[in-house]
Amino acid sequence: MIGFIAIFFLLYVVVLLTAVTLATAFIVGGIVLIAYYHNIYTVILGLALSVLGGMVLFFLIRFLFNKNTPVNPYRTEIHAGSHPQLFDFIARLVGETRITFPQKIFVVPEVSANVFYKTTFLSLLWPARKNLEIGLGLVNSLNISEFKMVLAREFAHFSRRSMKLGSYVYTLNKVLYNMLYENHSWNEMMIRWSGNGSLPGFFAHITTLIVNGMQYLLRKLYHLINRQYMELSREMEFRADALAVSLAGTAAAISSIRRMEMSSYCMDSCMHKLQELAECGQRFSNVFSVQRALITYYAGQNNIQLDAQELPLLTDSYFHTFLKSRVQLREQWASHPTREDREARYRQANILSEPATGSAWQLFSQPETLQQQSTQQLYDLLEPDEGGYDLIETATFVNSITQRHRLYEYPKAFNDYYDNRSFAPMPEDTFLPYTTAAEESISMQEIYHPEVIRRMRRFYRDQQDVETLQAIALGQFQTRFFEFDGRKYRAAEARILARKLAMHVEQEQRWLASQDRLAIRYHYNRALHHGPEAAAQLQEKYRYILMHQAFANRLNDQVVHIIHHISQLFNIGAGNIDQVWPCVDELTKECWNFRRLLHEVMNSKGYSGCLTEELYNRVMQFRQQDCVFVNDHVPDYAAIQELHEITSSVMEQYNNSNILYKNYSWSSYCVQNQLDNIPLKPALTLRIFLLLNLCVFSALAKAFAVIWRILSFQPVNTVHRTFQQ
Repeated sequence: MIGFIAIFFLLYVVVLLTAVTLATAFIVGGIVLIAYYHNIYTVILGLALSVLGGMVLFFLIRFLFNKNTPVNPYRTEIHAGSHPQLFDFIARLVGETRITFPQKIFVVPEVSANVFYKTTFLSLLWPARKNLEIGLGLVNSLNISEFKMVLAREFAHFSRRSMKLGSYVYTLNKVLYNMLYENHSWNEMMIRWSGNGSLPGFFAHITTLIVNGMQYLLRKLYHLINRQYMELSREMEFRADALAVSLAGTAAAISSIRRMEMSSYCMDSCMHKLQELAECGQRFSNVFSVQRALITYYAGQNNIQLDAQELPLLTDSYFHTFLKSRVQLREQWASHPTREDREARYRQANILSEPATGSAWQLFSQPETLQQQSTQQLYDLLEPDEGGYDLIETATFVNSITQRHRLYEYPKAFNDYYDNRSFAPMPEDTFLPYTTAAEESISMQEIYHPEVIRRMRRFYRDQQDVETLQAIALGQFQTRFFEFDGRKYRAAEARILARKLAMHVEQEQRWLASQDRLAIRYHYNRALHHGPEAAAQLQEKYRYILMHQAFANRLNDQVVHIIHHISQLFNIGAGNIDQVWPCVDELTKECWNFRRLLHEVMNSKGYSGCLTEELYNRVMQFRQQDCVFVNDHVPDYAAIQELHEITSSVMEQYNNSNILYKNYSWSSYCVQNQLDNIPLKPALTLRIFLLLNLCVFSALAKAFAVIWRILSFQPVNTVHRTFQQ
């Protein structure tokens, strides 16, 4: 790694001196022309060369001395006087990991822990003091032992001499990346200069070619450096894990990484809802109580037990329910090991330690106050407090989540068969009655058996893996090796594997098509038991769903095209300014195509009514505007963002309306028909059982009455009448 960095700096100096020499030659040449050749043409040419040389030097300096130091705006510094137990805990951990105490400690509303410092060229020559950032969402989801494990892993990156060298390499890698890929101010300046007339645009174009040539050479070498850094970083993570697990124990190490995954998912959901509710004038008083409530709700949905602190106990059986991709691009994500790789190392270490199962909040003083302050800070940065908002209780929010989940949930009888997939088109012979023998041989339990669901999920998993293998074969993924079913392959072998897997996927696709046809025909024949009208109604509902699906596919494809062009526009650097305007033209074209689809949504009887009133009004305003995304020769990013929001919202609400229609107009109808036609369901069986018992009891009572009258020597005709009764 050090060797690659030395080569980079050598090339860097050579390229820099070449560019400076070229710029100086332009300036000197212009001055010489003006000084020794006194005519109007040489003066104009000399001035042009001098201006060009000056621009090259100016933009070169702006390019090299890039000030891109991102700051987390949600950081809040805490002090030892306010949280003495936390600082004592960190002091002990600092002593165990043999690092210096952090210069400052911050809290943020995230599920993370991070040691950070300024990544500048000066920090390469003089080590910068480290700061600690603690995510309150992390504290909210771990016990004390797990919290110790996470902090110890961060501290371990700076604890040993070899790890300190790794941090130096990290700093250098970050500086190089910022200069080559995140130089946004330089990119925006070049775009503005290129649009200010023909002469400044010409000079900006020449300057861009020079600096772009520098970037090309440096980026080629940086790819090699970054590849080595990723391998080094992976080993650094394992070294940090080794030290951390020796301090916290294997059990805490495994549970911490598992709980962080679930906690991050729930926190992301909170942040998404936070902005959505803020637009409706509603706010959380404590976003972290909502996060804990979502963790509990998610655990209940997945039958996960909770411990005494109401934290989820994530066992191996829970993770076995997920189908992992058979294709793994280990090299692509080599900078950080996977959870499975980390857990394997933890188990191999087998460090036994007495766990501290108390909540990590016990280390903080007045945790609820801190949570509310952090929540308020979120809203202050998201939307300044102007009053006029309502606080939403955690229980109320979770109840709305529960109702929404039930609203979009398919009946349990389908066993997730129709979740996240489209209904398949059916030939006309599907809607034909069964023979009696065929009907008796098919049951709903067999059609939606759990093994059928697992096979269907494997089909979709393999279908996606075929696309991944084809992307590797076409070079869309820059990787030399990949893993398939745990075995390592070269990228050149991806095409053969893709072809073999595609044949298997094609067979499974035919099986799934036959399974879908079997299911639809089964429900159609069940509906026939209610009469031809019910069967025709079921058939009409299915066709209506297919019509909506076809339009939704058109809408989704159009939105994907728009988002693709937006991402291309944002990824164009200063070296490719000429590509900006064709991309804007393509985005304008796709915007008009989207507006034509909006016209169908707003005016067609079959598609109208799927948008909320708020989105409907936004769409009406959007339709009155022109698809213009350039302002003062610069892309209008506000208009582009509005287009992105409108397209995404329309697509989401239309797809949600399709799910609701499938659920309530077709799925529920099928289940109802099924329940009505199953012979002797539990409720009906119970009725018959009670009726039989009543008849038996009545017969016994009457028989007892006859016997009593006989024994009482009543007249025979009276006994005869009683028997008849």
